[in-house]
This record gives sequence, C-alpha cells and structure tokens, in this order.
Amino acid sequence: MYLLIDNSPNDKIILYYCLDTDWIQSQYERDNRSLMEIVENLLLSINKKLPDLQGLAVVVGKGKFTATRIATTLVNTLSFALKIPVVAVDDFNPNLIKEIKASPVGQYVSAQYSAPANIGGVKQ
Repeated sequence: MYLLIDNSPNDKIILYYCLDTDWIQSQYERDNRSLMEIVENLLLSINKKLPDLQGLAVVVGKGKFTATRIATTLVNTLSFALKIPVVAVDDFNPNLIKEIKASPVGQYVSAQYSAPANIGGVKQ
C-alpha cells in the first residue's frame, strides 16, 4: 500500500492511497483531530495497518507553513520507523509509485514552503 498526504488545502486534508494499481482519494474536514489520527482512521477503514505501508509521499510547496511542517514530519517519522521510502511532490500524479520505489530508504524529505515563514517579526 502506498499513501500520499496532501495537507495543503485550508479546509480539508486529502489522502490518496493505492492498494494495487489504482489510486483512491479520501478527503477529511480539517478539525481538531491530529493528522496521524486521520491516517490511522483511513487505514482502519480499509482493514490495513501501518506495517502495510510500502511507501509514502507528501505534497510540499503550497499550503500553510504549519500544515506543511506537520505533514513532512509525519511522513519522515513513518518512513524512519517502518523503513520505507518517502518522496516530496508538488501535487498528486498517477505515476507516483515509480517515483516512491526509486527513492532510497533512509532518504528523507525537506519541507518546502509557498512563502517565507512569518514568525518572530517585530510588532509595531
């Protein structure tokens, strides 16, 4: 099973998963649940567990700073713990599995942002 996390929309979280050859999209309202909880709920709903993951992808370069950091940290953590490959992408594409399989295990992704961080500025 392969999983892509798109945490960039302001109002929802989009998870794409592939069990065989076709990608399936699931959307979740952005609420007070954690991203990890949403991933676990998806896996539960399709009778899968974390060890069933064979590779991960995450959308970077768009969306809010914190949402990007959370998604990137989650996929890197899962990649490390499960010893599976991970890639960063700018959007979903149906040939993603080839890209994931080509990525070496132990190579992690860096968050890329849609704009410079706007934290710690001087208040006027």
